[in-house]
Amino acid sequence: MAKFRNRLGMVMFGAVIAVTRAGAQTPPAQVNSAESEARLKLQPLTWMVGEWTGPATVTNSGQSFTLTQHEKVVLAAKGTVLLIQGQGTINGTIGFEAAGLLSYDMGSRQFKWVSSGGSGYLGISEAEVKGDTLVWFLPGAGGSRTRYTIWKSPKGEWQEIGETSQDNRSWTRTFAMTLVTK
Repeated sequence: MAKFRNRLGMVMFGAVIAVTRAGAQTPPAQVNSAESEARLKLQPLTWMVGEWTGPATVTNSGQSFTLTQHEKVVLAAKGTVLLIQGQGTINGTIGFEAAGLLSYDMGSRQFKWVSSGGSGYLGISEAEVKGDTLVWFLPGAGGSRTRYTIWKSPKGEWQEIGETSQDNRSWTRTFAMTLVTK
């Protein structure tokens, strides 16, 4: 009986390994094609790669404050992921810190934006790339949405605004920044 269990266990283990390998293995041509397409989808945003700095103004409940924003952007994972690290300081003290990841998901055929503001929670949301402009949305309390838009100005600056809406028709600006490369 012990021999039978050992043999049955070995057969089942082999079957699991074979099925796992068959499902997990993607032919090299398909992998190369997917990598190429994902890189191509991110190409319009490669202007963002580098280190940036400049003023950012945040408005909340009628109160505004300005901080100095620093952004570091790199291409990662064979050029299929854009990693963005941001840090805002006020008089040398960190007032804001966040990280974001943008990638074109070949499975869903959509851009995905994953971000964290250091709270321990991840935001995973929809994103759009239109020309050299990136737009992403975050859900808010009570059905509101926040939309962030980043684009390259004619002067080569990083322009970004954040806007909030309760109805997806009228938007109120809550954030604006203009960054230059270091």
